[in-house]
Amino acid sequence: MGKSDVAHREERDVQSGGMQRVMTVLALGAALGGGAGAADLDFGVAYGSGGSLFRVGVTNVTAGRFTLSAAASNRGVEVGVTQGLSLPPAGAVTARTDAAVTWRGGVRVSSQATATLGPVALNLGGAFFTAANVDPLAAWALTPTDLRDRGWDVDFTARYRVNRTLVAVAGGEFGAQNQGLLGVEWRRDLTRVLPPAEGDDPEAEPTTERTGGVTLRLGARAGRGVLGVTGGASYTAESGLTMAVDALVGVGGWGTVGSVSVPDVLGEGSSARAYLAYEPWRTASAPFRAGLETSVPLGTGTLAVDVRGGTGGLGARVGYSFALGGLASRQTP
Repeated sequence: MGKSDVAHREERDVQSGGMQRVMTVLALGAALGGGAGAADLDFGVAYGSGGSLFRVGVTNVTAGRFTLSAAASNRGVEVGVTQGLSLPPAGAVTARTDAAVTWRGGVRVSSQATATLGPVALNLGGAFFTAANVDPLAAWALTPTDLRDRGWDVDFTARYRVNRTLVAVAGGEFGAQNQGLLGVEWRRDLTRVLPPAEGDDPEAEPTTERTGGVTLRLGARAGRGVLGVTGGASYTAESGLTMAVDALVGVGGWGTVGSVSVPDVLGEGSSARAYLAYEPWRTASAPFRAGLETSVPLGTGTLAVDVRGGTGGLGARVGYSFALGGLASRQTP
């Protein structure tokens, strides 16, 4: 028996043992979710060039000031903790930490925090990992994912509101490809004038309502393998429609990232998002990424279908989630 045959057999044994553990975690998760009325149970199957994934998890489990999640798959187990903290009168902090342990013993730990205090908003994230990502579709997500099997990375973005329409931005990424960015954002609300109602004073200022908003961005990015000018624009409508596009033109060429999200396009309560990213200067992430992500209410829950692809291959995911508490209440006579 050759080395490749042994490796394949070991992989099958690991995944077989993993699936047995999935069933155990499913039973525990169902019991946990059943006790926390707002919990959601979700199932998912994914397949792509990065392999296959069979996953079941429980989300939105409330424990005091924390919101918990847990999942198991043929690749490993995952847990997540989210906490929000209010800092009156003008601040708030939200933090989330996720950890995954593969059946082979590798770990991935990541944390994200968002804080606001007066005119300052700060986003801080970091990760440490000794194994490849559990999700086989992670390589082609809109947000670039570090594809190394071992390492660490840190990123931050700070925004300072100069006035009502102007925001100064500074940020950086550190780890596999150190880089920094500086820029400004100009924001403007879009409004329309409402027709005067019967009996209104004709001399009074016309009444307006907000219809959406526009943001324009301009800046520069510099670091390992990248040096260029950046620019972009975003549009949001009160209906929930959002569109965004950003571009970089520099020494190594050009790149662009764009996305559009549309609510209710597949029926009431549905959502759809399409995106495309071409960033040839990235060395630790897939330079080309594209995807279509949809969710549709179905029965007592929500059906989600994602298709992603780009540098290195493509893949698809189908998932279904429903509220355990809602199901229990419907079954109660």
